[in-house]
Amino acid sequence: MTDVKFGHYTIKAHEVFYETQLTVGLVNLKPIALGHVLVVPRRHVQRYSELEKEELLDLTCSARLIAATIEREYQESVCWVIQDGEDAGQTVPHVHLHIIPKRFSQWRCGIEKERKPRTVEEMTKERDFLSQAMNCAC
Repeated sequence: MTDVKFGHYTIKAHEVFYETQLTVGLVNLKPIALGHVLVVPRRHVQRYSELEKEELLDLTCSARLIAATIEREYQESVCWVIQDGEDAGQTVPHVHLHIIPKRFSQWRCGIEKERKPRTVEEMTKERDFLSQAMNCAC
């Protein structure tokens, strides 16, 4: 895996469970629920409207594959969320799509304060699980 920047963060190998030439699938440092992952274009752009057509297609096709895997493995429906801009709640200024296995009725306000960063070991374990589930040698 070549280095990928996500906003001002450098993505580490223990975070990547899926990759194409244009997109990476990442386990989340501070997930809302187990299986909450991010789908990120490799090229750094802040807003969705800045993506090229090929990037949009690859991001969407990658998200579709990842979402199907998450839904199958976690036995939950998924939410696809893009927070496009700071006013929309985007905390990392790099386009990314959240895939969250969660019943929408379980969401509540104030969840940001409760989420604690995971350890490298926890992230690596989930990365390995998802890589195997997707048959990806990332």
